[in-house]
Amino acid sequence: MELKKYQKNTLETLEQFLKELRKAGLKYAFMGITEKPYHAEAFGEVPFVCIKIPTGGGKTLVGCHAIEKIMTGALHHKLDRGIVLWFTPSEAIKTQTLKKFKDRKDWHRRVLDEAFDNSVKVFSNEEALSIRKEDVNDNLCIVISSLEAFRKEKSLQNKYKVYQENGTLLTHFENIDEPDYLERDSEGSVINSLANVVRLSNPLIVIDEGHKTTTKLSIDFLKDLNPSFIVEYTATPRSESNILVEIHASELKDEQMVKIPIVLESSAQWQNSVTRGIEKRIELEKDAKKIKGEYIRPIALLQAQPKSKDGHTVTVEHIKDFLLERKISADEIAIKTSEKNELEGVDLFSKSCKIRYIITVNALAEGWDCSFAYILVSVANLGSKIAVEQIIGRIIRLPYAKRKANEDFNRSYVFASARDFNEAAGQIISGLESNGYSKSDLISADKKDATYELEAKKAVSDVLKVPMMALEGDQLSFEDLIGNDFELANQDHKFEFQIHYDNDGRAIIDIQKDNEWMRGAQMYLKLRYSDKNYTKSELVQWLDKKLRFPLLEKSDKVSFLDKAIEYQLKTRTLSELSVNRYVLADRMSEFINGVLEKYAKEKFDTLLQKKKISTKPFEAFPNTISLKQAVPQEFNRNYYEKIDKLNGEELSFVQRLDLDTLPNIKYWVRSREKVDPFYIQGWKRGKFYPDFIAVTKKGQIIALEWKGADRISNEDTAYKIEIGEVWSKLGGGKLHFFLVHTGNVEETLRAVKEL
Repeated sequence: MELKKYQKNTLETLEQFLKELRKAGLKYAFMGITEKPYHAEAFGEVPFVCIKIPTGGGKTLVGCHAIEKIMTGALHHKLDRGIVLWFTPSEAIKTQTLKKFKDRKDWHRRVLDEAFDNSVKVFSNEEALSIRKEDVNDNLCIVISSLEAFRKEKSLQNKYKVYQENGTLLTHFENIDEPDYLERDSEGSVINSLANVVRLSNPLIVIDEGHKTTTKLSIDFLKDLNPSFIVEYTATPRSESNILVEIHASELKDEQMVKIPIVLESSAQWQNSVTRGIEKRIELEKDAKKIKGEYIRPIALLQAQPKSKDGHTVTVEHIKDFLLERKISADEIAIKTSEKNELEGVDLFSKSCKIRYIITVNALAEGWDCSFAYILVSVANLGSKIAVEQIIGRIIRLPYAKRKANEDFNRSYVFASARDFNEAAGQIISGLESNGYSKSDLISADKKDATYELEAKKAVSDVLKVPMMALEGDQLSFEDLIGNDFELANQDHKFEFQIHYDNDGRAIIDIQKDNEWMRGAQMYLKLRYSDKNYTKSELVQWLDKKLRFPLLEKSDKVSFLDKAIEYQLKTRTLSELSVNRYVLADRMSEFINGVLEKYAKEKFDTLLQKKKISTKPFEAFPNTISLKQAVPQEFNRNYYEKIDKLNGEELSFVQRLDLDTLPNIKYWVRSREKVDPFYIQGWKRGKFYPDFIAVTKKGQIIALEWKGADRISNEDTAYKIEIGEVWSKLGGGKLHFFLVHTGNVEETLRAVKEL
């Protein structure tokens, strides 16, 4: 499954954090990526990071990919073995997650199997009560559990089986040192419990809907499980969460994942709300039949009130009777409540399915997803506990993740029973916020025919195309520089690889290199590859799988790896290389990337000398954009009416750029990394996106890269200056590049003023 841009960027950011974690330590790595302080109060030196993704953003799929990144990066000493504890906020979501992870045809399981060579075992917390020692030693064991199953209260301790003595687990505790972190009974003996098996494994903990772990009790029981790394996914992070990545609703809309805006209509009488919902659903179905190539059967969700003793509530039965009175066929209606589930085993996406109306109370509040659900009708009293906000996320997903030509199918619809519109709107906004959205994603029904862009702003009339690096008329790429003639097997395969040892003679997997700080591995599991796997061929095959270089032919890469391992075996045993394979993979990845970039640099210089590299405008900046978080300020010369959030130094600089003291500036724009079309491609793999582009009244184009004072002199900055100057020189006097920092703002602005 092809990941969306924001999903790829999320994983790239995580990967960068894991690299920085090994170099600089936890707090500095986090601050380097986010420019925010790291909250270590809960778990100390155990990494604890949050990834914020709104409802409908595919956080479970991202979580599966992230397991590989974390196991390969921060936890490579585990050798892809041990326990991952995946917590869900409810039994309903636990059941759904288990279904996805156990189905080898499901994309989530396929991602895991691909990453870990099919050595993955999935357990519920109940099934894990019989987990074998061999399971943990030879596989990555993912235990899916609700938070409730592991929450521990002394008064209720005996309620939770995961903490109880369990003879089935006895072999896990044979011949171990019985470390202090294992729980003991009143006589001081280690309890043979699942919780202690988890503690021995020093697990990676994944928390779905991390905001549910808000209490000190939740934090304490997580800490008590002796985690090695904790990552939480949520649409609404807590104030103390360490937000490593924050995905915004605009990114989901841009990627055609969600049906927003949401159109709201309210009525004081519940019957009117249901009637309007029926009418809208029928209208959508008529239009859906005109859509070519896609089958959509719009579904309306109807939220009833729970039964009460006084009988003054609109129950499931009331709504069903009302639908039947409106000539809705009984086979088009299904009830989904805690007492009755008429959706069991039903494929709502099937063309043979007749269901068009689903009546619920709160059973769809979590974990139920059907992108055909376009309409939510709530007859519930908006001030009650069973409120519309709890199921608003169920109608947000866009069918087939593809925008429709008819704008009506890119929106969701809510018909609420409320005393006035503002009351309904307030409740819907609250529901949107709890799903990672905002009030800007809501419009009223009387505005539904208006042109609506999520924080999109009209561009000025000029079409902005910034010249980019070109090779013989086409956009230059790193792949072009490597070309078809490169053969890795013919390159130097000799490199240094160091392994340090402790006093017991055990290989230490985290190494000290070039004054880089690396966190020592917490090797509670004595994991080793079995003797049968100690072969050169197996190690080469494993490295081939882990070292992903799409530019290289498999046979070429394998030939190089074979030579490289042969060279290392002159000074290392196969056992040493095998046990330390992750460190070896890191070193080889670094070495191969160095070889590729060296070759690309030579090719770039040759092509430049032969005048085969030039600059040429390609794609234009879009007419409208979706902003993540707009700066609350108007600008005179911004290409768009608004601009996305900047840090303080960047904002201060563009405020100067926008002033009348620079009368030659026609307009400027913020160039968003990995979003906007302009970048400078050099001989390194990564594309360079300058922060700002300015255009003068004479047609001069200026690329401006802002750098904080702490990053002015690093290797990355030196490369950007060098490649920026190459781009500038190729522009024939029309292109200009400036690296800007707090120490040269005045000098830069004076130079810009002369253009």
